[in-house]
Amino acid sequence: MRLAFVDFIYHYDAARPEADEPLGGTTSAICFLARELVKTGAVCAFYNRVTEPRSAHGITSYPLRDLAAALETNAYDAYIFCGRWRKEMAELVRANTRAPFIAWMHESVFQAPVTEALDAFDGVVYVSLWQKCVNQHLVRPRWKQTIIRNAMNPAVADSFPAGTKIFSVKVKPPVLLFAGSFARGAFHIPPLLDKIRPHRTDFSVEMYCNLDPSRDPEKDAAYIGWLRSLPNIAHVGMVGQTELAQRMKRADVLLAPNPWPETSCIALIEALASGMAAVTTARAALPETASGFARQIPIDAPDDPLRFDMPIDYDAFAVQVLEALRAREENPDAEEKRMREQVDYFHAHYQWAQRVAPWLDFLKELGA
Repeated sequence: MRLAFVDFIYHYDAARPEADEPLGGTTSAICFLARELVKTGAVCAFYNRVTEPRSAHGITSYPLRDLAAALETNAYDAYIFCGRWRKEMAELVRANTRAPFIAWMHESVFQAPVTEALDAFDGVVYVSLWQKCVNQHLVRPRWKQTIIRNAMNPAVADSFPAGTKIFSVKVKPPVLLFAGSFARGAFHIPPLLDKIRPHRTDFSVEMYCNLDPSRDPEKDAAYIGWLRSLPNIAHVGMVGQTELAQRMKRADVLLAPNPWPETSCIALIEALASGMAAVTTARAALPETASGFARQIPIDAPDDPLRFDMPIDYDAFAVQVLEALRAREENPDAEEKRMREQVDYFHAHYQWAQRVAPWLDFLKELGA
């Protein structure tokens, strides 16, 4: 099977996850899925914002301008638009090939201009049941739909093989970790810490996120300086995925006061697979992703796919963070057993190799 993955937002090749720089969830999903598909004999190519062709892991990335030539030669059995798309580009594909055209939906809702629900689609791949449900009112009659979940970076999947004591690599004093884009709740961390410090101060907070909330370099620099001056903040910035996997392995708690309408949070998947307790909101697909293994705080309008402004209950968050730390310190054997169950669950259910068969089955259903 010959597959073209189209992404008009970013530029990368299939080696991108190993780069020593931050990586978005959609990009990592494309790279890891394509690598696994290639292992089965599929031919995969990326069409994105690279300026010249380049190859890695048996996958070539082409400039978007080369897509027209591929259509002329019927080079692919299916075209997969990843995360976002332009209507004019989608219509170009539809007008020039009979090959199946699939929208791999990562955003919360179909919405113009870059995630519009289009008649041109033959199929839609959602990454969670929640995401599929909130979009049913926009579904076109001809679409075929399926849910194929995201998965974890293989660097995380190797964190705790059977027989490894999870708590043996957790550092002291405990590390609380935030990972993700600024909008995923970074701005809630300072007031949350204000609720935790009266009870204990023997912890550090590592924040792996972009800190450019205003898009004004001077204001953002001042914000970063202020944040780094706060007690307990040990790190502010972004790192590559391989380094982040190591940082998660040694951390105790994921702090995720997240107001975002998450469709499938890879950071949460990887934190739970890394032996971390997770304290997050009961927002959108987060409960579905966590599968009962996270501590989740109620939030207003949890299923509204367009709101980002809900208040966070800092007191409730602080209570859960403190209880997670206390449980590990006071009942280490019981917590080690529970954590092994958590790690084993995510390793058993969130590997990219497990996503290949559902993708191939769906593509064949569409006639690829």
